[in-house]
Amino acid sequence: MLRKTIIYSLISFLILVFIILLCLNLGIIILYKNFQMQVIPDMDNQQKPSMDYLINLESMNYNIYPLKESFAKTKIFYDYEPHEYIEPERLFNNPISKTSFVLQRGKALYQRYCVPCHNFNGKGNGPIITQVVLNEDEEGFPPPKDLTSEATKKMTDGRIFHILSAGQNLMFSFHDKLNELDKWLIIHYLRELQNEK
Repeated sequence: MLRKTIIYSLISFLILVFIILLCLNLGIIILYKNFQMQVIPDMDNQQKPSMDYLINLESMNYNIYPLKESFAKTKIFYDYEPHEYIEPERLFNNPISKTSFVLQRGKALYQRYCVPCHNFNGKGNGPIITQVVLNEDEEGFPPPKDLTSEATKKMTDGRIFHILSAGQNLMFSFHDKLNELDKWLIIHYLRELQNEK
């Protein structure tokens, strides 16, 4: 008898939980008044080509792909710390040829990852500076670097690659967000921005 009571209680509890979750999902019960969440289905299922795949394209007939000559031919395992920029600055050159495809993808990546701080023009006056409303006692975010400045123009591609990989000062690393190929594409687009100045 006790066993049946426990089973009925458990089933009743599960049904109650299911009804509550269903009401939350349908918006009948609202926990947070101003809660906004954008659900992006299959966000974890991103079909990115691996570096091994891109490198192996060289031995295949890769002219059928839109990338063609627009990918790095060598694997780069990046293990430098933020302060260790001298080696990558000396060793790394952009291995990707500049094409319209490279600039188009570089621009898309720049707008996704760099614009919040550096803005579309690269001047360092992005939304994080211009659009964040501060309270009276808040100091705010220090202005990011002007990517079109003479100092940045003089940086080698290897040094910029290192900054994207290891971060610099308040800028955090993008190594977990950008693969090696994409970093070089952003650098190509950044050079275009600098030439427009």
